[in-house]
Amino acid sequence: MIAVVLIKFTIVPLPMSAAQKFGEAVYFFNRMRETACNLRSFPYNLSAFLSALRSITFYLQEQFSKDPAFEVWYAGKQHELRNDPLLKRLKDTRDEALHARPVQLAVFAGPQLPEEGLAMESGGSLSLTDDAEGNVVTTYQTGPEQPEVSVPPVVIWKFDDPEELDVVAACGQGLTKLRALLDEWHQLRTRQSTTT
Repeated sequence: MIAVVLIKFTIVPLPMSAAQKFGEAVYFFNRMRETACNLRSFPYNLSAFLSALRSITFYLQEQFSKDPAFEVWYAGKQHELRNDPLLKRLKDTRDEALHARPVQLAVFAGPQLPEEGLAMESGGSLSLTDDAEGNVVTTYQTGPEQPEVSVPPVVIWKFDDPEELDVVAACGQGLTKLRALLDEWHQLRTRQSTTT
């Protein structure tokens, strides 16, 4: 038997800043990219990403709400954010998930084929399925007497609406827009502090 000594300690939570929330959104965006071929993990990471992305502006407002310059600057920015179709789409998707309504996603998947293509005989096949962990599995067989070849899948997630918007691309663009917002406010604050 192994002896173990456990020591209890408490971690004092640090205040979360808008920049840290941005980092959280980046973290889940990267997890989305890593798990794009997993039918279970990708939606979890998308949900976490959307929550983190949405909270960036909440934390920004909380951080600087007592700064009159922020209030003036952000009033104009709020109008821009609310009227940005992409950010509105991401916010609405987050709201759907938050209120326990299913978010409709379409998945486009298929096998990664050799650059030179495949010569398929009659009776050849392409197969698309998922394993017990939710990973997309793709195979092909060029003919009935040929071996089945397992190949990496290509998986693209889209918001299931008339535009079929690519989820990862949309989330990446959302990150870029909020990074620009944070950078703009940082530059404005830097200019103010050097002029006073």
